Parts: sequence; C-alpha cells; structure tokens
Amino acid sequence: MSDSNNLPKAISHKKLSSLLINAHKDRFSSIGENNVIETEQQEFAELLENWEESTKDIINKVSSKNKNILKDKSSNSIMALGAMEVHLNMALQALKVFINDKKE
Repeated sequence: MSDSNNLPKAISHKKLSSLLINAHKDRFSSIGENNVIETEQQEFAELLENWEESTKDIINKVSSKNKNILKDKSSNSIMALGAMEVHLNMALQALKVFINDKKE
C-alpha cells in the first residue's frame, strides 16, 4: 500500500508514451496474443475461401450467358454485368497474389 503513495497524481502524454515504449513485454500476454492472431488469420482465410468459391460460381453463371439470367435486362445492364465479371476476375487474381505471398 505504501507503493501507491509514491504514484504521481498526473502524468503527461509524452511521459506515458515513453514509459509504454520502454516497458518490458509481459511474456504471458504474448501467448494470448498469438492465439488471437492465429484465430483471426484462420477466420480470414475461411472467409477468403468462401468468397473465392462464390465468386467463381458467379463468374461461371455470367460466362455461360444463360438466357434465363439475362431475360428482360437492358443492354446497359448486360454491359454492367460484363464489367462486374472483369472486376471479379481481377479480384481473384489479386487473391492469388495475396495467398502466394503469404506462403513464401
């Protein structure tokens, strides 16, 4: 309890930042942090995998030029769908770069 009497009543932001930068890391907190990081990375990988599958399904449907899908659509709407297909393909290419970079 006597240690708490030595605490300052106020501390500047600059001094607090300096203390935080120079403080030793708690070795037990890093174990929990690693678990959180691994869990977040796993969840993100699953989301990307699901997105990739869905995107490929959409591209396949659009590429098939199914007349039932395009029925009653204007030419502008069909062109927009084509542009979306191009962007989805570019997004899949970007995903491949991200995944390959992560493995190296």
